[in-house]
Amino acid sequence: MGAQKKSGARVSEDPDELVRVPLQAILLADSFTTKFRPITLERPKVLLPLVNVPMINYTLTWLESAGVEEVFVFCCSHSKQVINYLEKSEWLSQPNFTVTTIESQNSVSAGDALRVIYERNVV
Repeated sequence: MGAQKKSGARVSEDPDELVRVPLQAILLADSFTTKFRPITLERPKVLLPLVNVPMINYTLTWLESAGVEEVFVFCCSHSKQVINYLEKSEWLSQPNFTVTTIESQNSVSAGDALRVIYERNVV
């Protein structure tokens, strides 16, 4: 693995290629389980409130504090709700922290989600 900088960015081990690569994370906004039904039939689990704050905020806050610079939020069921929430939130306007949504209606498992991410060359 590359050496770690304080900003959380990874650096290539090849001394000829000192390109700064931002630390990235993928957030699966769908758990692909039915544990929270019937609540999640109308709202995705990541938007369910925990102490009146959608759970996705806790995850994004933690990722930002850990030095992650790019987050890809993978949305399946209720993807429009997640995308609308993120568009209205402060997360899309944070300096040095990029949140990008990836939408897929055909994924039914985490494996499917990872295949879509790989096929689209996201990371």
